[in-house]
Amino acid sequence: MNRRATIRRRLLCVAWVAGLYAVGEEPYPGQIPQLTYEVSWLGNTFPGGESGWVPQDVQDIFVCSDGTVYTTVGWEEHRGNIAAFRDGQWIQQTAHWRKGGIDRLVGETITANSKFIFFATGKSGPGDHDGAVMGTSLARRDRADIANRALERRVSVGVRIRGVAATDERVFVACADDRIRVFDVELRTVTNWFAPSPGELAVDAAGRLWVCDVAANVVRCFDATGRGPLQTVSFPPGVVPVDVAISPDQRLLVADGGTSRQVRIYQGLDSTPRLESVFGEVGGVFGGPVPGRVGPRRFVAPIGVGADARGHLIVASGPFASTHGGTTMIECYDREGCRTWQLLCTEWLDTVDLDRTRDGTVAFGSRFRYELDLTTFPRLRWTPVAMTVHPDRYPEDPRLRSPAIGGVWFRRLGGRSYLFMPDMPGDNLYGFRFDPPRAGEIAVWCTHIGVRELWCDLNGNGRKDEGERTTNVVSTARGWFVEPNGTVWQAAQHRGVARYPLAEVLSNGVPVYREEHRTITPPPPPLKEIRRLVYDRANDVMYLGGASAEAPAGHWKPMGPVLARYDRWSQSPVLAWAVVLPHERGGSRHESFEPFDFAVEGDFVFVVYAGRLPSRRWPPGTVLVLRRSEGRAVGYMCPDGTRVGAVPMDALQDIVHSINVLRRSNGEYLVVIEDDGYSKNVVYRWKP
Repeated sequence: MNRRATIRRRLLCVAWVAGLYAVGEEPYPGQIPQLTYEVSWLGNTFPGGESGWVPQDVQDIFVCSDGTVYTTVGWEEHRGNIAAFRDGQWIQQTAHWRKGGIDRLVGETITANSKFIFFATGKSGPGDHDGAVMGTSLARRDRADIANRALERRVSVGVRIRGVAATDERVFVACADDRIRVFDVELRTVTNWFAPSPGELAVDAAGRLWVCDVAANVVRCFDATGRGPLQTVSFPPGVVPVDVAISPDQRLLVADGGTSRQVRIYQGLDSTPRLESVFGEVGGVFGGPVPGRVGPRRFVAPIGVGADARGHLIVASGPFASTHGGTTMIECYDREGCRTWQLLCTEWLDTVDLDRTRDGTVAFGSRFRYELDLTTFPRLRWTPVAMTVHPDRYPEDPRLRSPAIGGVWFRRLGGRSYLFMPDMPGDNLYGFRFDPPRAGEIAVWCTHIGVRELWCDLNGNGRKDEGERTTNVVSTARGWFVEPNGTVWQAAQHRGVARYPLAEVLSNGVPVYREEHRTITPPPPPLKEIRRLVYDRANDVMYLGGASAEAPAGHWKPMGPVLARYDRWSQSPVLAWAVVLPHERGGSRHESFEPFDFAVEGDFVFVVYAGRLPSRRWPPGTVLVLRRSEGRAVGYMCPDGTRVGAVPMDALQDIVHSINVLRRSNGEYLVVIEDDGYSKNVVYRWKP
């Protein structure tokens, strides 16, 4: 440690003693009052809990003739993988608390007959929490009660299941070993036969199977015994058939997962199938003059299709890349092509930030831009108006590789707009720039500050090229903060507080950070670990969250129990106050009854809790409000306040940046927190 750093640390030690004296008695000796506030949500059509929710990243749907839509997805945080909807309304759903729920890791395909649903399930091992989705078993549940695991019947197939189709007598299972396995409805083996690279499949009224060939990108037709192919439907270059369905009027529906992002409709299945029409705008959400603009028939990534007896076409868009991240859009269109209803899940592992120039009526998530109508609160009306990820034009975008990149800071630098967001553990911070004339609504990846390297996209092409990266060895990081002026602060857990000033903004809009400009301040007393931070430049005040020797952290993910304020940070820091926030030890390593993250806005500090705090009966999603001048508690908010419908009594956090706060022009505060469990954001509205 150099002499300057040693002097700085000694000054902080003196300041720590002074700070203790200034704080005085224990700030939380008794009950903390519950505030008066309203609570709503955004990012999911339904609020969660007993009211249901749209599962994250739906990967397949099946549409019954009566209009019931069944969904499945390989991973669903609260095990709501399989849900049933009709006419845009939630009907029923699996969940971890309902009669045993369902495996958190299941397969990625589903079908139904008149009585049962059939789906792929099975995971990589007993008790496996994050293992690979396998889907090597076939399961059956009653349509009357899909949540009842006691009624489930299951058979091991022993190989990955890629597609299922069913009649009232037979279940057809497409497997990764190039076999179609046939079972009766009691899941007893009937036969099996060869089919090349079979994927999703559907059965028509004549009992013929229409099977996607995932290697050749064609659809082949077989009879129920495997004779065939009787027909082969080929497609233009670039079309990728990812799902097939047979409408009640015996048309073949094909979801195109290629760059066209459309639904292809064929007639004449008894002779030679011929293309009748193509539904959806070419390129989907990325087509037209403004790439990223959301709207009817502008599909993100069609992954499922079906039709009911009324002639309604139902299209599901799900993960738009090899990974997930909160993208489910299920849309219903009538015979005239008008959208009649829509189901959305657009927020998972993310926290939106509010555009301060729009007084809270515009929000940015990691992948979507929203418009908010606050006049209807607590029934907050939110509308996704743009998608900011473009997998075709910018394939190296880190948001395409991991679902766990989220928790946004929206910033304007020199008249340009930017998004910054970390990954779930906090080791990496990613920056994205908007360039409307050239990229429409897309946020182009342009910056990466990690614990091993630093990258700036000097040529502006959205990819890491030779000569653009430098080493940036820091240590484990557990939190970030991006100032309105573009300065980046990093909570380098054991090393201290790292600062990255914005060196310049290039003519192409790329913000430049340099390793040689980085400074690091060791952890100031009483902190031994630093996990979260917020810097107030106007007052030269630093707020740090972490752990001390007397109040250690119990789990790696939360912020730790200690929150401290340091005045004159850029000069000779003085500890104004430090408090040990309410916390408890969990019953296991994965549990945590600690504060998770915090934000500073107006006169207050807002601290969000991910775990339940039993002694105070605080559910996950509780926000403790402190007065920033002295660190004393003002009160708390939790999801059981004045609310609309049945917002669940808890909201789980799972990413390091899980809270954002905006003080509106009328003096009220909008507090937005991540709800990982029900794939949404909870929004509190509070006026002191």
